[in-house]
Amino acid sequence: MKTKVSIILVCLTMMASSAYATVYTGSLGPELTYTLDSGTGHVVIEGRGAMTSDDLSNYPKREYVKTVSFPEGLTSICANAFHGCYNLQSVVLPDSVVSIGAYAFQECTKMTSVNLGKGIKTINSQAFIFCSNLRKVRWSDCLESIGDMAFYNCTNLGDTVFFPKTFKTMGWGAFGSENYNSASKVMVWEAIHANDFVRYESDVPGECHFSYVIFGDSVEYIPNMLCKFMYNDSITLPETVKEIGASAFTNCSRLQKINIPEGVTKIGSSAFANCAKLKQLVLPSGLKEIPEQLCSSCNSLDSVKLPAGLTVIPQKAFSGCGLGRVTIPNSVTNIGNSAFAGCPLDTLVLPASLNVLGDGVFNQLNLTTSPRHLVLNDKLVATGMSTFANWSELQTIVIGKNVSILGQDCFYGDSLVTDITCYAAQPPLIYDGTFNGVPDTAKVHVLSSSVAAYRAAQYWSRFRIVALDEEEIIQRTVTVDPGQTTADFTWPTDSAAHAYQIDIYKDGAVFCKLTLGNRGQLLGISFSAPGRKMSNLKSQISNADSSQPYTLSFKVTGLDEASRYTYVLSVLDENDAPLHVYIGDFATLGYDGELKYDGNEIIPTPPIIPGNPDGLNVFTAIEETYPSSLQKRNGGTMILHNGLLFIERNGRIYNAQGQLIE
Repeated sequence: MKTKVSIILVCLTMMASSAYATVYTGSLGPELTYTLDSGTGHVVIEGRGAMTSDDLSNYPKREYVKTVSFPEGLTSICANAFHGCYNLQSVVLPDSVVSIGAYAFQECTKMTSVNLGKGIKTINSQAFIFCSNLRKVRWSDCLESIGDMAFYNCTNLGDTVFFPKTFKTMGWGAFGSENYNSASKVMVWEAIHANDFVRYESDVPGECHFSYVIFGDSVEYIPNMLCKFMYNDSITLPETVKEIGASAFTNCSRLQKINIPEGVTKIGSSAFANCAKLKQLVLPSGLKEIPEQLCSSCNSLDSVKLPAGLTVIPQKAFSGCGLGRVTIPNSVTNIGNSAFAGCPLDTLVLPASLNVLGDGVFNQLNLTTSPRHLVLNDKLVATGMSTFANWSELQTIVIGKNVSILGQDCFYGDSLVTDITCYAAQPPLIYDGTFNGVPDTAKVHVLSSSVAAYRAAQYWSRFRIVALDEEEIIQRTVTVDPGQTTADFTWPTDSAAHAYQIDIYKDGAVFCKLTLGNRGQLLGISFSAPGRKMSNLKSQISNADSSQPYTLSFKVTGLDEASRYTYVLSVLDENDAPLHVYIGDFATLGYDGELKYDGNEIIPTPPIIPGNPDGLNVFTAIEETYPSSLQKRNGGTMILHNGLLFIERNGRIYNAQGQLIE
C-alpha cells in the first residue's frame, strides 16, 4: 500500500511540474526560430543566417535559459542576445559563427565554459563582461578583434588566452579587472602585427592584466602596453620581431632578463620603464634611435649595451637605473634632460663626439658615490642646468676648448672639487649658481693668454685663476673612445717631440704598433696577426693659437669584441728617448671586467730609478717574466713592466726619461 502511495505522489509531482512549465517560441532572425522550455531551461535554435533579435534576453525568459543548442549555418550572435541569462551554464558555438555582438553574454554569472568555434573573427565590446565564473574558453584560430571590456571582470578566467596570427585589434580593458590581484591568465601571443592597444588616460580600472606571456615564432610587432604588469622573470622575443611598441613591458616587476633580436630597428617610449628587477639590457646593433624613458626607474639595471652609431640619448632614458658605469658610443652628439639622473655612476667617460648636454643629465641627488674626475671633451659646446650636480666625490674637472655655456647649478653641491682646468680661450658663460657649493679655494687652470679674461669674468673671479704651463697643456688626457671593434685615439702634440709611438697590448702581448712623425705623418705600422688594419689616420690643427698644440688622432679597427686593451703612448725625442709616456687601458663593448687605469686616466711619467743596489740584471728579469712584452725598435727594445717603461739599448737599461739604470 505504501508503494502505491509513493507512485501516486511521484506522478502528482510530475503532473504539477508539467502543468507549470511554459514553452516559449519566437524568431531570432529572418531565418531563425527558437523554442524554450522553461521547465528544463533548454533552448533550441533552428535555421540559418544572422541572429538579429535579442528576444531571449527579455524578462522572464532570460531567467529560464540554462543550455542552448545552436544550429550549423548560424553566422552571428546579436547584441544583448543572452544578456542577463544568469542561469546559462555553457556555450558551444558552431564553426559558422563569425561574430559575437556587444553585451551578448553580459552577466551570465553561472557560465563556466565557452567554445567559440573555429570561425569567430570578432568579439564586440562587453560581450562577456561580468561572467565571473567563466573559467575556460576555446579560442578561434582566425580571431581578429576583441572589443572594449569584452571579458572585463571575468576574474576566474585562468586558462590560456590565445591570440592567433590573424589577430589585429584589442580594445581597452578587454581582460581588465577591478581587482588586479585576481589576474592569472596566460597570454599566448602569435599575432604577427596587431594594432597598438587602446588605452584611456587612467590605468584603472580595466588594464589588460596577464600573469605570463608566451610569444609565437612569427611575431613581428610587440604592441604598446602588451605586457604591462606581466610576471615573467625572463622573456625571449622571436627573431622575427622588428619593432617594440611604447610601454610594451613597463611595470613588469619580476622581469630580470629580456633577449631582443638583432632585427629590431625601433623601440617605443618607456618600453622597459619600472622593470624593477631587470639587470641587463643589450640593445640591437641596428637600432638607430632609443626612446625617452626607455628604462627609467629600473633600479636593478647595472649593465646596458648601447648600439654603435647612436647619436642621441633622449630625456630620462636611464634615469633612476642602477648603472655604476656606462659606455656611451663615440657617435653620440646630444644627451637629453635627466638621461642618467639618479644613476650611481662611479666612472664616466664622455664621448669625444658630444656637442650638447641637457638639464640634470647626470644629477646624482641623494647618492653617496660619484666619479672623481670629469673631462668635458673639445666638441662639447654647452651643458644645461644641474647637469653634474651633487657629485659627492668629484675632485677635478677638465673643460674642453669649445665649451661656451655651463648651465645654472651645473656643478651644484660638488664640494670636494679642488682643481678645474679650462682650455677655452674665452671664459665660458656661467651663472651665479653654476659652481654653487664648489669651494672658493679651487684652482682654475687656464691658458696663460686667458688669465686676465678669467680674472675679470663674472662668477669666475671668485676662484684662484692660474696659468697653465706648457707641461700642463701637454699632459691632457689621451682620449680613447672604443666602439665594438674599433677605437679612436686622440692626444695633444708636444713641440719638443720628434716622433710618437703607440703600442697596444692585449693579454700581455703587443696587438699593434704605430709610429708617427712630429706632424702626424705615418712612419711605421705593424700588427701581430694578419687581417688587422688601421684606417682614418690624420692630423689636424686644433687651435690657431700657438700656445696650444694641435691634436693627432687615429682609428684602429679589427679589435675583438668584449676585450680589454692596454696602450702605451710615448712622446720621443730625436734620439728616440721618451719625453713623456701615457699609459692607460680601454675595453670594447661587452667587456665585463674592471679597467685597471679607471677610464683611460693618464698614469704620470714613471719615476727615475736611481740605480740597482741589489745588482739585479733588470733586463734579464723582465725578459724572463714578460717575454711577450718585448718589441724591437730602431736597434733598441721597449719594455713595459708593471706599468713602467724601460728601454734596452746595447745591453744597457734606460728608464722612461732616458737615464741609465746601472
